[in-house]
Amino acid sequence: MYPTDETIYLKKNDLDTPSLLVELDLMEKNMNRMAKFARECGVNLRPHVKTHKVPDIAKKQLAAGAKGVCLQKVSEAEAFAAHGIDDIFITNEIVGDQKYERLAKLADKIHLGVATDNAEVVKQMGKACRNEGSELDVYVDIDVGMHRCGVDPKRAASLAKEVSGEKNLILKGLMGYEGHVGSGKTKAERLRLANEAMRTVTEAKRSIERKGINVEVVSVGSSTSTWVTAKHPAVTEVQPGMYLFNDGGLVDNDVATLADCALTVLTTVMSKTSDDHAVVDAGSKAFQWDQGIFPRTRSPGVKMVKFSEEHGWLQLSGKGKGLRVGDRLEFIPQHCCTCINQHDELVGIRSGRVEKVWPVVARGKMK
Repeated sequence: MYPTDETIYLKKNDLDTPSLLVELDLMEKNMNRMAKFARECGVNLRPHVKTHKVPDIAKKQLAAGAKGVCLQKVSEAEAFAAHGIDDIFITNEIVGDQKYERLAKLADKIHLGVATDNAEVVKQMGKACRNEGSELDVYVDIDVGMHRCGVDPKRAASLAKEVSGEKNLILKGLMGYEGHVGSGKTKAERLRLANEAMRTVTEAKRSIERKGINVEVVSVGSSTSTWVTAKHPAVTEVQPGMYLFNDGGLVDNDVATLADCALTVLTTVMSKTSDDHAVVDAGSKAFQWDQGIFPRTRSPGVKMVKFSEEHGWLQLSGKGKGLRVGDRLEFIPQHCCTCINQHDELVGIRSGRVEKVWPVVARGKMK
């Protein structure tokens, strides 16, 4: 645990490793860029803060113009609400009696919304809210092409009617998550997938409105696709998350460069047994491995090629062959969200010095 008093400034190189770092100037630049873009498109920005899991960072996003925040789990929402975040949309299917009760209790304390694709779940959430005397915003979740969760747009009107019939539930609108856009192999393919997703969510919206039911909010967007979908006339709200830091995945999807990536893991070279081989003290436990792609560094001639739990295996060439045991290297994770969930703290760096240390409050909140 590092000092959290903002008057204490450690140098970055004084930190023990592995440490999870965020360059604050760059994070703030990314934050303000997305807020400005959303304003220019005339849509609300509701960032997905499960990316960083830090309520104090969410407050910075709100101060920069975000309308509220998105999370994925009831436990995440409870943690953020306990730290003063009072407008939360849980963009996920929530199932189970214990969770319905917790939703209803939390909805009595803050402005809370949830996504759903199931009529029976709607009834159970309605019952829990009636018992608690609370009201809950509900968004009909539409499958816009990812084929994970969400109803077919042809069934949207029927589910919207179920929500509208529950006294303590408020039909707020629709949600469509076009996360599959990032799987497109080319920029043209990603654009096609994003546009198809928006046609699908528009079809669902029109089918509900034909039944005389108002759709106030259409909430969509990933950090890859928001740059396209925010411009669509049916969209009222976007919910990107990773844009705040950027990562290897967003670099691969042509919406960021390595220079835009604010999040890194600081490591130390712990072994070098030949000119072309070295090992750093951060492996799969420091980065996560859900994308199956190794983190990358801006240091020339250094490539991570293998993980052990506590070891990152490096292949060295050119200038990289000059590395010595004890040297420091920073690596950009392929997926920032799962990487952050591996760490207890996020260290804010400005001009080479520690300005802030944030506990990762919602780390491991999976229920």
